[in-house]
Amino acid sequence: MNLGFLGTGTISTAVVHALAPLGHTIAVSERSAANARALSAAYPNVSVADNAGVVTAADVLFLGLMPDVAQGLLPALPFRAGQRVVSFIADLPLPEVQALVAPATAESLVLPFPAIAHGRSPLIAFPQSELVTEIFVAHDVFAMDSAAEFAAMLSAQAVLSPVVQMLLEAAGWAATQGAEATKAQDFLRSLVASNLTASPLAPLLASLSTEGGYNARLRAHMEATGSFAALKSGLSAL
Repeated sequence: MNLGFLGTGTISTAVVHALAPLGHTIAVSERSAANARALSAAYPNVSVADNAGVVTAADVLFLGLMPDVAQGLLPALPFRAGQRVVSFIADLPLPEVQALVAPATAESLVLPFPAIAHGRSPLIAFPQSELVTEIFVAHDVFAMDSAAEFAAMLSAQAVLSPVVQMLLEAAGWAATQGAEATKAQDFLRSLVASNLTASPLAPLLASLSTEGGYNARLRAHMEATGSFAALKSGLSAL
């Protein structure tokens, strides 16, 4: 496919790393110039163009822009009928994207994650799109059934950052107790990743609930100090 990326920030760059090895012809915009140059240098099928050049070259366009930038930039670009647009702009509803890219078609709102650059990764998408499924066939596309479900998952995915912070805190604490810091981080990453992928959450939690065990005792402490209530209130505030 002829793909184009408007914006080459962290997420767009990760997606290009995922898709370029599949043989697509990819044009990336000059925005985030260092990332664009690095992608072009890394893949012979990736080129850099100005925004209008990206739109002209692509049959499928990915939008990786801040909402205010998109609102100012997109109406002046030469979108054409038959083009299909996938937006990574979580805070810009798809009907608004459609108005900005007409006469092209705003196909879907998609949220990838940085890990997509390194291997199989989940994405959330709304609405369901055969195009998105086809392009990201090597990944796990979770299609949302409604805008409300997409919004809920958009907030829920924010748990990733606190989880990473918790692992850093735990590894840092272990280092103060005699553990080697890098080894502690590597172990905890492997521990969490392997267990989460091996079992659904409820059975996993049950298996970690042995009375008096380390996991059960720490979870009880965090519950007593309001950690989980704070998580829910934080999600509701997003």
